[in-house]
Amino acid sequence: MDAVISLFDTGVDLVFSLYTFIIRWLMPLLAFAVLLRSILPLWQDRKHKKTWAFLYLVNGDRIPVNNWENLIGRSKLADIVINLPFISRNHAVLTFHDRHWQITDLGSKGGVLVNGEKADKKTAVNFGDTITLAGLDMTLLPPDDEREAVENNDEENSYSFSHATSSITFLLVIVFQVLGALQICISRGTGKNAAVPAAFLVFILAECIHYVLMRRRSKKSFVLELLGYFLCGFSLLIVASAAPGALYKQLAAIIAGMVVYTILEAVIADLGRAQKIKYVFMAVAAVLMLLNLTIGETYFGSKNWINLGFITFQPMELVKVAFVLAGTATLDRLLTTRNMTAFIAFAGACFVTLALIRDFGTAVVFFGAFVVISFMYSGDIRTLFFVVSAAAFGGFAAVSFMPYIAARFAAWGNVWQYADTSGYQQTRTMIAAASGGLLGVGGGKGNLYRVAAADTDLVFGLLCEEWGLVLALIVVAVIVFFTVHAVFSTKNCRSSFYAIAACGSAAIFLLQTTLNVLGSVDILPLTGVTVPFISNGGTSMITSWGLLALIKSAEW
Repeated sequence: MDAVISLFDTGVDLVFSLYTFIIRWLMPLLAFAVLLRSILPLWQDRKHKKTWAFLYLVNGDRIPVNNWENLIGRSKLADIVINLPFISRNHAVLTFHDRHWQITDLGSKGGVLVNGEKADKKTAVNFGDTITLAGLDMTLLPPDDEREAVENNDEENSYSFSHATSSITFLLVIVFQVLGALQICISRGTGKNAAVPAAFLVFILAECIHYVLMRRRSKKSFVLELLGYFLCGFSLLIVASAAPGALYKQLAAIIAGMVVYTILEAVIADLGRAQKIKYVFMAVAAVLMLLNLTIGETYFGSKNWINLGFITFQPMELVKVAFVLAGTATLDRLLTTRNMTAFIAFAGACFVTLALIRDFGTAVVFFGAFVVISFMYSGDIRTLFFVVSAAAFGGFAAVSFMPYIAARFAAWGNVWQYADTSGYQQTRTMIAAASGGLLGVGGGKGNLYRVAAADTDLVFGLLCEEWGLVLALIVVAVIVFFTVHAVFSTKNCRSSFYAIAACGSAAIFLLQTTLNVLGSVDILPLTGVTVPFISNGGTSMITSWGLLALIKSAEW
């Protein structure tokens, strides 16, 4: 009988080993297919433009109006270029707000008239009205019926194609998650941790419900949500392997993030409502920063946690969404006042708070987003040069006078000399990543989880060890794709509000990933920031979904 049991156990072990071997090859292929199927729709739709109106000139020329906010002028950077000597470089802004068109004179020499009357700030323009720019007459008219019918038909075909494509991609994501969860169960033992199959079952059910609801509510591309599901599934795999006791907490954070994403994406879809809601976010962020300074608790050298007894969270993570929204503005305001006072004041409050709580990594992320938003806001290279120079000076001062930060920089580039002290985490991370090779040792079979912060600050090393360099790079590529998607979307964005929000959010994603990946392998100092969607952490997960909603807002 013992021999039979032993033979059975040996057979089971062989089956499990064979499964792990197959999964190590299959999962990178599935992940690559998901990424490729997400990139192709963006490439196919890169030239798609929505026409909202036309400007008819007296010579019969017809100029399409493709945005809600349109700079009209002689400049090559204008949305509507009129290359005539009497037209100013930045002559006027034609905007669509509250279902009405408005035009604003940008201080042009030739002036702006609407139906023969002088236009100043946000003068109403109706279809059929004549707009005169320095003597040049043009009439604002809606798209003709034939063109509108063609565009509507194209949108329906695009939606049908997108819907079919996203359904297949969603199925691949679910298959990836099921195979990964089974691998973790095999490695760790389902009997020892029944939370793994339960958590993945609930997660897959939640993402299916979210997918159906979002598909019914919107006809937009569903690429971002699918990639969000993909990364969240990977996050559960990481937590199930490295910190199974936190699995339900991470699951709850993912579901909460989906809810936040759905609500925020719906709220900011209306431009007027979005402009009002940003001030609410800024007020809440101010309260969070004040609480962080007064009742915050210190972990690993940074006072960046608030413990309410029943929940612990990082307030500065949530402030990221408010920070991006604080920098948003509509095009007419950008070009008429260039007023960044409110944003600079809010950014200053964030930087002071981060300095006081000694969160150097998050400060770098905030500053990077500040540079991107400021450039989009002003376009002034010289101002940004002085800002960056001041930040470099501040960073030098921080390294010189703050021992905690100085200690991290002391080991930078020399972690092998401090392998048992300040370089312990990074050296173990690099050893683990190298041991994983291209395909990894198998989910749940690694050893890096024994090192502190393996599932947060060092998560790239854990990805490489258990799932392989190929899958780890695909995860990074997905986050890079968010940035590329944001840039593509802003080319024909409805409003500069959404363009700035998308690019600011994408900058945070890209900076966090860069600092985490390069910091864990000693190319950059280890700053203690997480990888969006991947690292273990409820606040970070909810914030990632919130930032993704801002990127989504840039789509038509």
